[in-house]
Parts: sequence; C-alpha cells; structure tokens
Amino acid sequence: MHNTTKLIINHGFSHLMLIPALVYGEPWMFLAAFLWWQVIAVIAISGGYHRYYSHRTYKCNTWYQHLINLLGIFSGAGPALTWAAVHKQHHAFSDKEDDPHSYHHKGWFSVYINTWGYDLKIKRKFIKTLWRDPVLKWWYANYFKVNLAIIVLFTLIDPLLMVFAYAMPVVLAFHGYGLLNILGHKDGPTNTFIGNILTAGEGWHANHHKKPGSYKIGMKWWQFDPTAYYIALMFKEKK
Repeated sequence: MHNTTKLIINHGFSHLMLIPALVYGEPWMFLAAFLWWQVIAVIAISGGYHRYYSHRTYKCNTWYQHLINLLGIFSGAGPALTWAAVHKQHHAFSDKEDDPHSYHHKGWFSVYINTWGYDLKIKRKFIKTLWRDPVLKWWYANYFKVNLAIIVLFTLIDPLLMVFAYAMPVVLAFHGYGLLNILGHKDGPTNTFIGNILTAGEGWHANHHKKPGSYKIGMKWWQFDPTAYYIALMFKEKK
C-alpha cells in the first residue's frame, strides 16, 4: 500500500475516533490530549521536523533524533524525511506555483487537507541531502510499522488511551497546521495568533520567512514561542 494511502487512512481513522472521544471522554481527557499535543509539537514537529530537519537551527545527537521521529508519529505528520522535503520546497517557492502550500495557486481546501503532502511532487534536490541521513531513512522505512504498533499497544492497554493519547493529537495537528498554512499565506507570509496557539509557536509565519535559519520564530517579547524557549534551554549550539 502506498504511503500516501496509509497516511490518509491514518487521518481518517483518527478523526473517526472523535466519536468515542465525545461519547466516553471526560473534560480532563481533552485537556490532557491538548497538552500532550503541545509537547509533541514542541519536541517533534515544530522543534524537530521543522526547526531541526528542515532548517538545522540547532545541533542534537542521534538518540534525540530518534526521539523526534518517534514522537512525530503521534502527530500523524508522516515520516520526517518527507515532511522536511515538502517544507524545504515550500520555502524555495513560497507563494509560487511549485509551492506545495500555495494558497493562491492550489486553493484553500487543497492546502488545508494537503498539509502533510498527499501526492505532492517534490523536487529531487530537496530530498537528496535528507536521504543521506540513516536515522531519517530508518524511520521512513518503518514509520507505519511503528505507528500501527503504537495503536495496537495503546488499545490493548486501554482504548481511551489510544483515543486521547494517539488519535486526538493527530486530529489537533491536522487542523492546527491546516489553519496555519491557510492563515499564514493569505497575502504572502502572515503572522497568525490562532495558528500560533495550535502549533506551539509556528504562527509567527512572516517572522519565520524573514529569518528561516533562526531557531526563534517569535521575535518580539510578546510573541509566544514555546518551542524557541525549549530549544534555548536544551541546546547550546543553535542559530
């Protein structure tokens, strides 16, 4: 089965799990799922897939790279290798026809649901250097196997654990980054407070396009950027 099909099934399954979440869930479970998603976003997606793999804004060791890839599964974002390649192409062709997230060329609906790169044509040069990384290659080959193992394990422990610790973060990530790609590029790169809340500091999108090589996306004191605070605390070598 093609990875795109697996990713679509994964997103569809996670959205379907909203039904048991609403029927059997309690308020604290929804809050816990949101806070868990923020941890995932800070370490794996905003801090890992984006600021590490796409822009190399700091240095980390191999075990931490494995942690990024493992936690990335809980976002439903697909392998870090393909995510980073899509994002590199996005910056190279921002708001142009070859931009995978071009609001004006592809339309809002396509950009929203295609956030994770369903059937996008990514130029070879954006994959070439990423493909040399053995950690990225291993997780690309085994992403969906580990994904399925997590779903089965969590379900065996407690079905609601799977619903709120796995499916809910996938749903939050899907819509958080969908909104970010829409609101962040309606009229060129744009800062969006709503997108920022849902993506752990990614919402200051105009700032990021001005300085993509910086680990900081929130440039002013009032621009909340928990991922930047985390990177500053954890890593000495950063840009």
